[in-house]
Amino acid sequence: MRRLRVPILFAFIFVCVASGFAQSSSVRVCVAAIETRDPSVSPNATRDALVKFLGKQKGLQAEEVALDTSDSAEAMNQAKGKKCDYLVGTTVTEVHSDSGYTGGLAGVNLQTFFVTVTFNLKKVSDGAEQASGSLKASDRGSAQSAVIATTKKIAEKVADSVKSGGGK
Repeated sequence: MRRLRVPILFAFIFVCVASGFAQSSSVRVCVAAIETRDPSVSPNATRDALVKFLGKQKGLQAEEVALDTSDSAEAMNQAKGKKCDYLVGTTVTEVHSDSGYTGGLAGVNLQTFFVTVTFNLKKVSDGAEQASGSLKASDRGSAQSAVIATTKKIAEKVADSVKSGGGK
């Protein structure tokens, strides 16, 4: 009976240690607040949406860390302090809207917001850019909604780059 307990104990310890290593193999991805000059776009709400979408990416073993700054130099310093492997930065480069009337007797004026958002993914260890791009979206509700629509695609591109080891 005693001989049976020792191997079981060692197997239990091995499983615990192995699962600890498996959990530590995930990467830390810091997400900076979005840089924007448009007062209708919330930097933190957009960052939070990107964090949420990154967390939903299949096959991405990552811990997402929200940063409080949109300044790239300060974001890199915060990412180093939080021991992140990658840093995602985003910038709203264009926001404009157009109005259009719907047909009919009541003729309603509908405003459509158009945005362009750029992103970059950098390795924190050396600052090397791993991925970048520019995405456009439109929304009839608000510029904020249009910007958040881009974060889902940004999350997909960031996840693909991280999963492939950082290649563009």
